[in-house]
Amino acid sequence: MGTLSIKDKNVLTAGGILVVIFMAIQFVYLPAVDKREDLKRILSVEKQSLNQIRTLQKQYLSLAQNFDLQKDALKNRQKNFSLFSFLDLQAEKSGVKDNIDYMKPFSQELENSPYTISKVKLKLKDVFLNEFIDFMHGIEASENSVRIISLSLSKTGKNKDKLDAVIETQTLVVREPV
Repeated sequence: MGTLSIKDKNVLTAGGILVVIFMAIQFVYLPAVDKREDLKRILSVEKQSLNQIRTLQKQYLSLAQNFDLQKDALKNRQKNFSLFSFLDLQAEKSGVKDNIDYMKPFSQELENSPYTISKVKLKLKDVFLNEFIDFMHGIEASENSVRIISLSLSKTGKNKDKLDAVIETQTLVVREPV
């Protein structure tokens, strides 16, 4: 009983080799493959994050540049600038002043900022398209940093050759020191 035949030794050796191979596959190779797949997934997620960061960086730089332009425009604007008066003047210049149904001014203070957002919502009734375009161009082309943030149009008139428009405009205004 103490000695094994050559055939038994070969079977045991083959079995031992198979056990070692199995253990090597189970405890070394498969975890390495799993780890590699995990690293590939992590790398993919990190690449997406990097792309998002780059996109956000571009947006930030664009906004920062736009803000700098806004600050310059505010510095160059008349000290007594009023959005309401500006829109009234543009309406007069473009010939739509008589078509103004209402103008509603309101403002919103920005927290932790020296600026206030000044807004005016106005409604034009029965205005011709060319006059309306002149009015809109006068607003957008001015160097007073006034922006149209909302616009609603509908056709009106007997021949549907006129417009009713509701326009919301806004600009930043430097808040007066208290």
